[in-house]
This record gives sequence, C-alpha cells and structure tokens, in this order.
Amino acid sequence: MLMSLHTQVKWTMEVLYYGLTLQSDTDTVKLCVDIYTDWMMTLVSQKSSTPPPISRDPNLYVQRILRHLYILFLPRSGQVSPVYLSLCQQVLSSTQSLARESSMMSSETWQTLLHFLLRINHNLLAPPTPAGGLSDLSVAVLLEVWLLACSRCFPCRSLWQTFRQMFSSWRHQPAVVEQWSRVAAGLTSRLLPQMFGPSFPPFEVPDEDASLVPPDMEGERVSHTWFKFLHLFSNPVDLIGAAAGSSLDEDIQLPGIFFRAMRSVGELVYAFLGVTVRTSGQTEHLLPNTELGARSQSRDRLPSLGFSVSRSLFRDRLPSYGFSRPRSGSAPPTPVNFPTTPEAPPIKSSSPSRKQQTPSSHHWTSSSRLRFSCPPVSSAPRCPAHPLRCNTDSLLHLFGSWLFEAVLITSGKQADVTVMSDRWAAGRAEACGTLCRIFTCKKTGENIQSIYLSRFYLVLLRSLQDACPPVVVSVLLNSTHLFCCDLRGVNLLLPSFVSVLETVLLDRDLIRFKGLVSLVDLRRSSIFILLSLMPLPVQLGPAQIQNSVDLMMGCEDATAGNFLSYKLRLHSLLIGALQTETDTCNIQLLLAAILNVVHDSAAAEAPPPSPHPDQSRRSDHRNQEVQFRGTNGTSRTRTSTTQSEAAVLWVHVVHLLTQRLTSQWRNDSAVCLSALEVLGGLAKVEVQVEASERRRAVGSVCTYIVFQCGRPPPLHSRDLHSIIVAAFCCLNTWLTQNPDLLHQQECLLEVLEIVELGISGSRSRQDQNVVWKDDKDLNPASLRVKEAAEATLSCIMQVSGAGPDPSLRDNTLMLDDSSLKRSRYFVLEGSVILATLEPTPDQLDQEPSPSLLVILRGPPGHHSWTLQLHLLPKDARAIQTQAALIPRQPRLAAEDAGQRRSINHQLVLEHIERVPSVGADQSIPPLIRTGPAEDRQQLDHLRVTLKTQQEIEVQPWLSSHSVAMATCRPPSPISCFQVTRLFLSHLGFLTPESVKDPGVNSMQPALLSLDSSLPGFSESLRRLDQLPSRNSDCAFVFYVRAGQKTPREILGNVDKQTRVSGPFLDFLSSLGCPEEVGGASRSEFGAVLGDSGGGVFDGRRFVLKFADALTQITFIVPSSHTYTDWLKSFEEAGHTAASSSNQKRAETRSSEDIRFSQSVSSFFRSDSKLLIVWVERFEDIEKFPLTDLLLETRAQTETGSSNIQLIFIHPLKTGLFRICFLGNASTKLGLVVPLVNGMVTSRRSLGFLLTEMVSNCSRHCRLESDSAPPPHVRRKHLINDIILCYKSRCSEPAFYSALFQL
Repeated sequence: MLMSLHTQVKWTMEVLYYGLTLQSDTDTVKLCVDIYTDWMMTLVSQKSSTPPPISRDPNLYVQRILRHLYILFLPRSGQVSPVYLSLCQQVLSSTQSLARESSMMSSETWQTLLHFLLRINHNLLAPPTPAGGLSDLSVAVLLEVWLLACSRCFPCRSLWQTFRQMFSSWRHQPAVVEQWSRVAAGLTSRLLPQMFGPSFPPFEVPDEDASLVPPDMEGERVSHTWFKFLHLFSNPVDLIGAAAGSSLDEDIQLPGIFFRAMRSVGELVYAFLGVTVRTSGQTEHLLPNTELGARSQSRDRLPSLGFSVSRSLFRDRLPSYGFSRPRSGSAPPTPVNFPTTPEAPPIKSSSPSRKQQTPSSHHWTSSSRLRFSCPPVSSAPRCPAHPLRCNTDSLLHLFGSWLFEAVLITSGKQADVTVMSDRWAAGRAEACGTLCRIFTCKKTGENIQSIYLSRFYLVLLRSLQDACPPVVVSVLLNSTHLFCCDLRGVNLLLPSFVSVLETVLLDRDLIRFKGLVSLVDLRRSSIFILLSLMPLPVQLGPAQIQNSVDLMMGCEDATAGNFLSYKLRLHSLLIGALQTETDTCNIQLLLAAILNVVHDSAAAEAPPPSPHPDQSRRSDHRNQEVQFRGTNGTSRTRTSTTQSEAAVLWVHVVHLLTQRLTSQWRNDSAVCLSALEVLGGLAKVEVQVEASERRRAVGSVCTYIVFQCGRPPPLHSRDLHSIIVAAFCCLNTWLTQNPDLLHQQECLLEVLEIVELGISGSRSRQDQNVVWKDDKDLNPASLRVKEAAEATLSCIMQVSGAGPDPSLRDNTLMLDDSSLKRSRYFVLEGSVILATLEPTPDQLDQEPSPSLLVILRGPPGHHSWTLQLHLLPKDARAIQTQAALIPRQPRLAAEDAGQRRSINHQLVLEHIERVPSVGADQSIPPLIRTGPAEDRQQLDHLRVTLKTQQEIEVQPWLSSHSVAMATCRPPSPISCFQVTRLFLSHLGFLTPESVKDPGVNSMQPALLSLDSSLPGFSESLRRLDQLPSRNSDCAFVFYVRAGQKTPREILGNVDKQTRVSGPFLDFLSSLGCPEEVGGASRSEFGAVLGDSGGGVFDGRRFVLKFADALTQITFIVPSSHTYTDWLKSFEEAGHTAASSSNQKRAETRSSEDIRFSQSVSSFFRSDSKLLIVWVERFEDIEKFPLTDLLLETRAQTETGSSNIQLIFIHPLKTGLFRICFLGNASTKLGLVVPLVNGMVTSRRSLGFLLTEMVSNCSRHCRLESDSAPPPHVRRKHLINDIILCYKSRCSEPAFYSALFQL
C-alpha cells in the first residue's frame, strides 16, 4: 500500500534514518539507501510508486532525505567495506543526477543540497582524515553541483564563505587540487571568449573538463563564478605552514600538491596570455620530420614546465622554425596532469589524456600516496602570446601575490629545515617560470608598475643566487625574451645571468641538471639569452651597472662596473660555448651569434666615415661594385704593431672555425654549411690582420674540400656535394675580398689544384707522383661540383683583372641593327660566343691601323676589348706620320757617282774546299739524286741559266756601264684590314685542326661561326645578356606602424617621410645605393629620397641595389602610389607571350613602364622569396596581412605562401633591433644564418647581416633545388641553345673564304 498521509511518510523516514546507522554490510542499509535515492528522483520525474505526500511537496521531503543521508557518511569503526563504498557512490551519483536533471528544485533545496555535499566532503577530507576511496568522487560531485547551482540558483555569500573555509582545510588531499584545477580550467575556457572575443585563441581543455561548466551559464555569472572558484584554494604557499604540523604521510604529499597548484596557476596565466595548451600527443603531428629528427619549434616555442602548446593561426601559414629533438635518454614531455616519476605511482583519478570519468561508470578510485620528487621538464613547443592578451599588471593583480610568495618561500620567517628542502623546489620553479613568462610577454610600450618590476628582479636574483637546479632551469627556459622586450632596468641583471650562463654553457656534462630537462633544450634556451646579451656591452658602453643590485642581495663588498667591462667575458663565453656544444642546431645558433659579434666589434672600432659629398650614408658595409684590382684589400692586411680587440677576436674565431671545420664538424653537413657561411661573412669584415691569417683560412677551406671530395664513393650523396659547392662559394668570397692572396705563388697553386680537383676529380700532383693532364680521366665528384669549380676558376680570372664590365649596354654589345649586320660571330671551344666588329672609316684615327672591337660572351659573363695593332709598343711610340717611317736615301759623293762596284757576296766560308768532308756531310743527299725525273730536267735548265748569267756579268763592258739608281719607297698605306682573320690567327684558332669537325655529335670544333642573319638571333643574344652573371636576388621592404592591419595602410607609410621613423631611413641607406631602373648611374641616397619615406625606391624609377663580386640584391620598397600601376604592368608583362593583342599593347607602353615591370618581376625570378618588415610594435607580427600582400604583389603566381620567408625587425629602446624570422624552416641543410629568430643586433651590423641573410637564403634554395641552377650554369645552357640554333652549316673552304671577304 502507498502511504497517503504525511505522518505515515514521516514515521517511515524515521525508520529509514535509523536503518542508515546500522552496519554498512547489511542488506538493511542498502534497502534504506535504495528507497531514499528513489524518492529523491521525484524532483526529476514522478513515479507511481512514490508516496503522494512526497509527490505533492517533493522539495520539502528531498531536503529531509538529504539531512538523513548525511548519517551514512559519518566515520565508522573498523575497516571500510566495498559494500559501504558502493552505497556512498550510489548516493553521490543520485545527488549528481538530481542536480543535473531536476528543473523543480527550489532555492532552499539547492542550499540544502550544497550544505549536504559540504558536510560529507568535510567528513571525508578534513584533517586528520587521510585520503579515502571516496575523496575523488565526493570532490568532483561537489564542484560539479556547485557549478550547476551557480548557473541556476547562485549560492549566497555566507555559503561561499563556508565553502572557502572548508576547502582551505582540504588542500592536503591530492584529489582536491586536481579537481580544482579541472574546474578552474573549464571556467577559464568559457571566460576567455567573453573577455577577449572570438578571435582570441581558445583555451583548449579536455571535453570532460569543459562539460563541467553548464552550457546555460553566461554573462556575469561566468566571471563571478570563475573569480570565486579561483580563490577557493587560497594562497598555495599556506601549504608550507600546514606541513610543519602535518603527519608523515601528508608531509610527503604536500610538496607535490604545492607543485600541482602552481602548475594550475601557470596554466591559467598562459591561457590569459593567449597560449593554447595541448598535450604532447596532440602536438606530435605538428613536429616536422627531417634528417635531424623530429624538431621542436622556434625560440618563442621553447620548452615549458610541464605542458606543450599549439601554433597560432598566423604561424600555421608558415613553415615552422625547427630544432632537433633532444638526444636519446632525455626526459620525455610531462603531461598536463599531476607529475609522476618512477618512484611515485601516478594518481589514478586522472590520466594524461583525462579520459571521460563519470560517477555512473564507477571508475573513481582512491588516490595512492605520492612520494614526490622533482618532475622532469618537458620539451614541448610553445607559441608566443597573443596580441589581444591582457596587460601585465592585470595578470599580476590576479596571480602576482601567489607567484611572488611561492618563489620567495625560502626568504621569509618560515625558512626552516622543512621549507629549505629541495622537495618544494618544483613548485618554486613553476612559479618562477610563470613570472618570467608574464614579464617577457610585456606589450610594446606597456608600463609595468615599479613595485612589480622590483619584486620580479628580486625574485630572479634570489633564484639565480640560490642555484637550485629546478629553479635555475625554469628561469632559463622562460627568460629567452627577457632582455629584448624593453623592460625598465632589466639590463641590471646582466652580471647574474652571465654567471649562470657560464655554469650551463661551459659545462659539458651538466650533471646537476640531468633528469630535470633535456640538456639540449637547456643549452638552447641559454644560447638564446646569450644572443640577446651579446650587443649590450658595445651598445651601452660606459653606462654603469649600479651596485644597488648587489646591495639588495646583501653583498657588503658590492662594487659598480660598466657594461663594457663584460665585453671580453661575453666573448669568451660565446667561444667557450661553441667549443663545448655538440647539438647541431645549437652550434648553428652560436655561429650566427659569432658573425654578429665580430662585425659589431669591428664596426664599433672603425673610424667614422669622412664627410665626402659622394659618400653614401652607409658607414660599415659599402654597397658598391667590387673592382678586381691588385690593390684591393691592402688596407685590411696591413701589418700593425698592436691589433685591436676586433682583430684579435677575428683571428681567434677564424682559427676556431677552420680547425673545427676540418676536424669535429666535417661529418655534420648542417654545421659545415653554417660554418662556411659564417666564414664567408668574416671575409668581408674590415679588420687589420696579418696576411698570413687570411692565407691560413683559405688553406683550411681547400683542405676541407680535399677531404670531402676524397670520401669513399658509397658516402657520396647530394648533401655531400651541396656542402662541397658551398665550400667553393666560400673560397670565392675569400678570393674576391682578398685579391692579394693570389699574388702569393703558393696560395695560387693550392687554389688552382683545388679547382683541378673539382673539375677532373683528382689532382695532377699527389705526393711525389705527377700525372700529366692529358693522361687524366675526367671523373668529377658530380656535375654540380664541376660547375662550382669552374666558377671558382672564373673568379680567379676576374680577380686578376679580366672581370666583366657592368656598364656595357646594347649599343656596346653590338645588338643594334647596323652593328649586327657588320659583326661576325664565332664560337670558341664550344662555350664562348665571340663577336667581332671592325670600326668604320669615320671611326678610325688620323693614321689608320688594324682595329677591332671584341666581345666575349661566356658563362661567367660578357667581356669587351678594343684592340689595335701597332708596330711599336703604345707607351714607347711617339706621334709620327707614315712618311716619317720611310728611311732617307743617303747622298753619294761626286767621285762615286756613276760608278758600279762589284761586290762578291760570300755565301759560304772561304777555303771551304780545304775542310775535309766527313760522313755526316753525306747524310743529306743532293737534290738531283732524290727528285723525280721532271725535277731533274728543271734543275738542269736552272743550272744552264745560272751559268749563262755568270758569263754575262763577267763581261768587261758591263762593269764600266753607268746605272741610274732609283730610290726604293714603300707602297702607300692601306685602310682596309682583315682584322678578324688576324685576331683569330694570332690566337691560334685558324688551323686545320681547330676548324675541322671532330665527328662526334656532342662535340663542336674549336672554332665555329654563327649565322647572325637567321631570325631571332639578336633576341637570343639579348636574353643571354639579360641573364645575370652573379647571384641575383630581390627582397621587398615594408614599414608597419603600430596597429596597422591592412595592406593599404602599410603601403601608404613610405609615401611621406613623416610617417616613418629615422632609424628606418638609416636602415634603408645601409641596404644599398640608389640605382635608376634600366640605367647604371648611382645617386646619393639623400638626394633621391627627398621627402619620401622610402617609397621612391618602389621600382618605377629607383631601387636600392647591393652588389659585390658574387651577388647582387635588389631591394624594392612598395608604395601606395605605384600599387595600381604595379599590378597592371605585371599582368601585361605576364600575358605578352600568350596574346598578340597584349604584345602590341606592351610595345606601345613607355620605356619607363617596361623597365618597371622588369624590375618588379625580378622578385619572382629570384631564388629567394623574402619580405623584410619593419614593425613599430612587436605584437603586430601576428596580425601581419601576409596573404593579402601576397595576393596584391602577385607573389603567389609562382610560389606558395609556405615558401615565403619574412624577416621582422623591431626597434628597441636601447637602440638595438630585435629579429623575428618566420619561414626559416630548418631542413636537412640546417638553419639559415646569420639572422635567426630571437637575435638582437645593433644598427651598425643590421644592414650587413641582412644582406648576408638574403644571399644565404638564396644559396640554400639553390643547393636544395634541382630547378635553381647557379647563374653561370644558366648562361652555359643558353649558350648551348644558341649554338645549336644558329651555327653556320658552311664547309671549311667557305669558312676561310668568308674570312678573306671581310
């Protein structure tokens, strides 16, 4: 029967209440629990079995049922049985279902339900109660139900206060901190979109954690609930005070709880900074697979304490900047959950992946005891903070007090033996790392309160002074940006950081830090800090480092020093780190820093430039064409009595690099390539050192090439040949920058032997054996190596003074119609096109002489000479007429007139008959004996004639006869010469062997004529002349003001000088000299600039041109004025070959538009697609409109955005510049140096390093791509095509006949 009266239900509930007090393993207690849980669900749905009084007023009876069920959770004597645990789980599960599903609960019922959960959790979790089997479930149900109450019936203030007081007493339970972390993360993921908008990176948490927050909780309730839940745990530092009076078991677990709480705080901080959290498994697919192994991300994605992060939306559009995975044996990434070590069993309530755990599945188990030890630090990637993140002061207002106290727990009154134990170091390290991350994420121009800065500096100084390994690791891993974010007074930390970096970078084993973090990542973080410290001594110079820092540290003997005093110490640290480091990527970073430091030191010591009117504003790296003369470079190799610091550093670095290159590094292709690039850059640094030092560097590069070429054939690969090609490029740089080296016979012979080795595969002189070149077989290491050696040979010839003339134009190259008809074209040795032109009579001098204009077009470029043939040397010949060369007839004496004197011409020796003959006289038979019969008759006739002549001459009347003597005069001078025939004859090409076809299809005769009358010949030559003989690259330069996001705004900055900063204009002047498009004239930078902000160099009329012997780089500064014309010109130029109408339209365009389209299109033909962006605010990097700019510049027509490389330059208040390099994807050839992401450089070195970077990026592209051959190879292929298309088909007689008809 159903109970229909209230009194019946009340009496029954009293009986059930008593039944709950019985032994838990009896069936009575189970039946009582089943009845109560069934009646509770009346608020969810009505059942027929429910008594009518309860159905009529369910809220009242549910409140009484909850008060009765509390008795079930009171402590019971004896062992807790599994039956009892299952009954408790049943009650908690029903309570959770009631809160989730009920829509009829009144506010009183909500209050009763929350009181019920608070009381049972206090019984289960309050000290001295140890952690039981229900702790995880009870805390999880309490927090979830409390969140539901906040969404439907917000708890009153007194209830919140009670909750906070009780919760503070439960913090010794591991389950409490774990469940609190889950709820805080879920609330934060819901709060961030409301605060920062949908564009802010979401705080990614597991689905089960995000589902804890009710979907209908919105608006202010989310923020109020988040704030109150955040402060439920109160200050985690209070756990240290509780450790003094705790039991042994609690004392063991408290350090781990403290660490987990600080990690949760750190996760919340990273969420507010815009750092998206992922587990290590989720980020595994983001790591590129390369030869160096799976790589982590760039400097701003350095390892963190315990969790990994994803890439931002902007970074996903570009290749990641990779690093190698830590070596085997390094610590694996630690998941987001509570830290575990082999000595400490994991907490079973939470797995690394946080799988779905619901009470209904009964998977809640008791937390095992945690024997805490310092957890390893993960090596997962980390992305930078989002531009929309909150201010630093706001984060410090929320979390600063907890974090500062957590780091300084060893400095207060509680610094007893318990506190000083290393067991608390992990929590301190997490707090210290979080603080470092907050301050390094300071926005550009943001002001931080002085109280926070002073406390932060005190935290760092204390942490570095204590030298606690986990804390030091945390500081280094999270301070990579500390010295490049414009923090006030941060440079005062230089001495402390230098000391710590010395302990890390100079120690090869790092025994103190093993097991805490991957040693490779620790060194990498230290290297990044070192990169930001290196320019400070030279930049700040005599500025004093106040001793107040040491006084604050309690040092009584504090002394003040200046920044310049740390210069040599930092140099020694950098060189020592390079000698100690073994990781590939770390070595490459150090190599990039070395070139920066050496050039900056040399530029700082260089005298100021003279105020010559024709001198450019650039002071340290002139952007002019290199003239290959013997006097070039003598000022740098002049011997000085005392070397400067820069010279000493240069010598030391060159010795170290060459020694390592030929020993330890020679098997690492990535390191070798970076070292060769740095060596090439060092060759361009202006220092005064002994010539022997430069000679030694060249010899080391030659030795390296010999070693690599001498490897066994199975070890030869494309990568090995790429390194050999790079070594030849490095050798070319040293020869062009130091031409005096070729004046030394030993150096010249060594270089020529290396060229021979590259071309033929072996050297003629090996040990004591000499092999003639005719006896050698051509077997080069590869075709690319052979071509690189040929380029080096051409470079040697250019250094000797036979370099190409860059000023040649179409009229000089004889490509106009009149010159083309009168010119003759030949092919020499199948690789060089020879053009000859004899000048017209009106072009001759007063005295005609054989003259010839000769142009040689070959793979190295085009060369021109004007030749004249004279009988006397040009220098010793005076101006004289042809008549002066006729000798005068001597006047005869009167008595000798009319007399003829007989002269006996003695053709043989006198008395020859008296000389006895020998057998050798008969070795040559007489002609009459050897000739044929016809010749004998002719000889007889000649003998008779001679005898008759002799008889006539001896007659007397002839001897007295007077003979009139006529003066002999030379013939009149001729004005027409066959100069081409003479020139070819003098060079030895007019021989039967040189003209005869060898009969091999792949070979051409040594001399071959070209038919210039064939259609398309002049156009083919023009294409050949337009192909650069040097590496030709192009880069775009943009200026982004603070807050700009659209391409129109960015392109309009350079229109006016008032819209850009002065350092930007200085930077432009350091890139190169202004050059007129389509012309060779160069102008003064200031005169061309005018009132423009750099937009005058947009490619319409002027560009910035950097050129040396091996490279030419064009810098274009796009502007809004040329935007429309730019697109139009490029589209028309791109469609001229496809449509005849477009071709006619292109012909009608002005020459200026044609030159402009050619200059802009050079960007798309270049090997390196590179954008240089000057940003006033560092946060704008993430918002840079890359895709829109690529669409507007049409750069995506030939390459995707993944191949675009961007160099962001951000000026700092110290006068230095922070570099952010995106797209520097580390491939099998390693990173591109010398500019790496996170580097800080000075104004003196910025232009030099940037031009080196553009050149090296282009070289990497050519080495890794089969479709990007070097310039001389492109010219060689085009020359072969011209020969095949336009060679003359005439016979040998016709060829000779044509020579005489000129």
